Order: sequence, then structure tokens, then C-alpha cells
Amino acid sequence: MITTREKIECLLKTAQSLFVPGVYGLPCSKLWHPEHRRCDIAGLQFLSVCSVKAVKIYTALYLLPQLLKHKSIYEGLKKTFPDVIRSAAFLTVHCYVTCAAHCVLRRLLGHYRAITVAFIPSAIGSLASISIEKYHRQEILAIYMASLALECLYEMAVYRGLIPQLKGGEVVLFSLSSAVLTHFHRNKEVKINDTLDWMMSKLLDCEHQTKPTQQKYLITRLREGLTEQFDKLITGHFSYHKSDLCTHDKSCIAHTLDTGLNGLIWGTIIQMCIRLLSSGGSLRQVMRLFERRSDLARVSSFVGAYSASVVALECLLHKANIKVITPALSGAVSGLLFAIMPEPSGPVALYFFCRAFQGVYKKLIQDQIIPEIPYDTALLFTVSTAITLHTGICEPHLMRPSYTAFLNYLTDERYKQLDRSLINEVMKNTVQRASGKL
Repeated sequence: MITTREKIECLLKTAQSLFVPGVYGLPCSKLWHPEHRRCDIAGLQFLSVCSVKAVKIYTALYLLPQLLKHKSIYEGLKKTFPDVIRSAAFLTVHCYVTCAAHCVLRRLLGHYRAITVAFIPSAIGSLASISIEKYHRQEILAIYMASLALECLYEMAVYRGLIPQLKGGEVVLFSLSSAVLTHFHRNKEVKINDTLDWMMSKLLDCEHQTKPTQQKYLITRLREGLTEQFDKLITGHFSYHKSDLCTHDKSCIAHTLDTGLNGLIWGTIIQMCIRLLSSGGSLRQVMRLFERRSDLARVSSFVGAYSASVVALECLLHKANIKVITPALSGAVSGLLFAIMPEPSGPVALYFFCRAFQGVYKKLIQDQIIPEIPYDTALLFTVSTAITLHTGICEPHLMRPSYTAFLNYLTDERYKQLDRSLINEVMKNTVQRASGKL
């Protein structure tokens, strides 16, 4: 059993080792770009690879929402072309500047330190590239990288024995996040993010999400037809009256069924979209999703059950004339259904936790309780990306597998080909020097 004193000593030695010189005489060509000895040529090769991959990634990312809005491929490409070029430039500059900063620091210092292997180069690359992106995209990237960085820090702490493995912690985390996000969504107190608001509207406001003149999908017409027949059955055979606080047109039971079926459908669509984006637009990877029917069914069931549970609990609380805490309470209780999700579910819980924290931060600024931090989005993205890439390069066994696959795809397998033995030697020497053993 590790004592508190030993944990504090471990943290201090780890922090000190970041700034202690590690290996002298190790060229960056062996550690960072073994494909070519010259830094400039290796950098240009890396630039060409990353630019092509970045265009593929962002074409799939921006084209998919246009196709969901009934746009043709030509119309979608025409509308998203400027955004694709801008985002691809951001990612390409980030990769190239990170690589260049690594080599420049090695030449200036003449040796490696633990903090100069990945952390400082990644921070420099992040600062140099984040301003290229649009502000709303900067916010999305910062929140995503913050969730990754929190996961990396947690895995580091567990791996070093500083904290125990928290079983069921992701369920509690998602439940708290769901309470905050549902409260903000229902009360319209603060707008967190357009994409998040759109997603919650799709899941929780399905009755009012389409205009009367708007063309509906076949599956939407089938779902609405089924719930309308069910509503007629309920109101025709039972004396049922909904609360005056309820804003839906159907009975509460039919509204719950409608929302649950809608969540089930959108749960499947969201999974396919995420798989398409994470695979760089590969339809083969999307079809593999259906090979894992158990995971597909569990995620879709969770989204459907969660949506139905939120509106059902809201109706029950409205019956009891409880209005103030209704969204938060229904979101918190429904969030416990997160236990249905297949493993690993921690990344999803962390992402929504970061979104909830962002909502609280914006609310506190809006109410003038705290001042807004200058360049908060850029700082969050810079620090989070530096922590994540430092973990991925120096301790890859603690990195999220999906992000490891993304780095391999973006760098054309260069990330996988890094000489881990040399990186481990640098890290080991810096720890020993910090402990006074060298």
C-alpha cells in the first residue's frame, strides 16, 4: 500500500524529471524522423503526408452534415470547400510546426529533456495553428482535447498508484453532466454549443423538430404514425389528462414512446456518423459497425431509453407540480442509464462532463460572478493537446486506442514507427537524474 508521503514524493520527482537533461548526443533523426537524416527534407515529407490526410478527414467531417440536410454531394462540396481548406490548413500547420519545434529545440539545447520530447513542441504547434480555425471550431477542438487530456491524466495517476481505479465513476460523471446540460437546455439560460443544442433538440424535442411543410424521412413518418395510433388508443380507452406544464400535443405516454423511438433511431445514426468520421470517410469501417451488433444495440438502446426517461420523468414531476428542478432531476436520474453503455464508456462521460463544465463557466461569466479568462479557448486547447500528445508519445499504453489509430492514420504510420526504446531511455534517464542516481 502506497502511503500519502510516497505519493507526494512520486509527484515531485515526476515534475522535477520534466526539466532535468536526459540523453546527450541523441540526434532527432533517430528519435523523431528516422526516414531521413535531414530535418528539412523529413519535415517537407511529413508536411505533404499530413496535408493529404487532413483534406480527407475534413471533407468527410463537413460533407456528412450537408448530406443529412438533403444536400447533394456536389452542393455539399461546393458549400464546405472553404471550411475544408481552412481546417486542413490548421491540422497541417499543427503537425508541421510540432515536428519543426522538436528538431529546433534539440539543436538549441543539445540534448533531450522529458518536457522537450513532445510537450513543448506540441504546445508550440497548438499555439501556432489554433488561430487558423474559426472560433466555434476552436471551442469544439478545445473541449474534445480537454476530455482526452483528463483521461490521460487519470490513466497516469492510476498507473502510478496515486489513485484507485474508480469503478462506475463514468456513470456518476455522466449523471451529473446530464443534470447540468438538461437544465441549461430546457431553461435556455446559456447556449453552450450549436452542435450540442442541435443534438439535444433532436433527442428530447422530437415533436417540434420538423416544420409542417418540411419533407420528412420515411422512418420519421412511420414513427409518428405509430405514436399517433398509440395516442388514439390511450385517449380513447382511458380517462387521461396531461399536466398544464407539459408542452407536448400528445398524451404523456405516447410522447414518451415517440421520444424513445426517435432516440433509438438517432442513436444508430450518430454511431454511424462517428465511425465514418473517425475512419477518415471509409464506408468499410462503417459496415464493420454492424458486425458488432451487441455494442450497436446497447448504444442505441441507451440513447432511446435515456431520451424516453427524461421526458417521462419530466411529465411525472409536472403532475406533482414540480417545475424548478424538473430538468436537472430528470437528467440526473436518466443519466444513471449510462450503465447500459458498452465499454469503454469513460471517454463519452468525460466529453459531456467537459461540456457541462463549459456551460457552468459561461453561466458564471454571464452572471458576472467571475471574469472571462483572456484567450481561454486557445490556452485550453494548447495545454490539453500538449498533455495528450506527450502521453501518446512517451506513454502510449495510456492513450485512448481510437486516438492512437487517428494519429497513425494522420502520420501515415509514422507514429507507430517511433523508436519507443529511445524514448523510454530519455524518460528513464531524466527520472534517475531527478532522483540523484546519475
